[in-house]
Amino acid sequence: MKTALILGITGNFGLQIAMALKTEGWKIRTLVRDKTKTPKWLSSSDIWVGDASNEQLIEEAALGAELIVYAINPVYYRWETEALQLLEPTVSVAAKLKARILFPGNVYNFKPNIALISEDDPMKPISRKGAIRVKMEQRLYQASQQGASVTIVRGGDFIGPNTHFTWLDLILKHNKSSARIKFPHDARHVHFWSYLPDLCANTAMLMSLPQSSYEVWHDDGLKLNQQDWQQAFLANNTKLRTSKFSWWVFKLSSPFVPLVREVVKMQYLWQQPVLLDGNKMKQALKDKYQSTPLENILPLLAK
Repeated sequence: MKTALILGITGNFGLQIAMALKTEGWKIRTLVRDKTKTPKWLSSSDIWVGDASNEQLIEEAALGAELIVYAINPVYYRWETEALQLLEPTVSVAAKLKARILFPGNVYNFKPNIALISEDDPMKPISRKGAIRVKMEQRLYQASQQGASVTIVRGGDFIGPNTHFTWLDLILKHNKSSARIKFPHDARHVHFWSYLPDLCANTAMLMSLPQSSYEVWHDDGLKLNQQDWQQAFLANNTKLRTSKFSWWVFKLSSPFVPLVREVVKMQYLWQQPVLLDGNKMKQALKDKYQSTPLENILPLLAK
């Protein structure tokens, strides 16, 4: 049985990928600061307590593991100081132990483009966060030349049941009979989303396939405009009310609230298309590739 160490198992991607890998037959370990927040199915012998900045502790937890999942996400307004710093211990351990790192990427690396973006397209970020993401991937590539192996799977904004602190949690209020969306974009804009259970199931299946020492995959995701949401709710006989997201409130408060300030800097993602091409992943997984239509997802999001 292969073993995966999950760093960030209490987060959205971390928990979902842990469950997906478990389904694929992997033994799961984790390193957490608070043991009480780990999933109940995880054995206490597979839980290490401590901080993911502790290289020695990561090495102890990763010993014998083929895969280290790096699902750590610093507080949004601390990326500048923490993103690269937090990645370094994991990179060093993976290189030393000859392990593979699984890194969840996103669209920040790329400038807006009408065309779909493939894994081979050049990274040209237009934001500071995008530049940091590029530096993180460059560091991962360097690690892949020094003993580690790396798999990057890039996706969009998360959609999924039981998520927290996602854009959808902010803009959608949904029960079994009615819903309300505050759209952060106009009617023409197509936004890129990833349904988290599909993304992680596909990613877990990829980990059983032969890969190079540095492999990048794109999720095909869900490319949705306002009409797509409206039609999906209609298909579920759910009454939908829509309104505009109050960007002006965010802009007024941004000088005083660091998190809000960083969110406003990324508003362009709701104004211009940044859409990934997932053909490589679909071709690799063939009929095993999972892609759930939005109308089938919505009932799972009702609270």
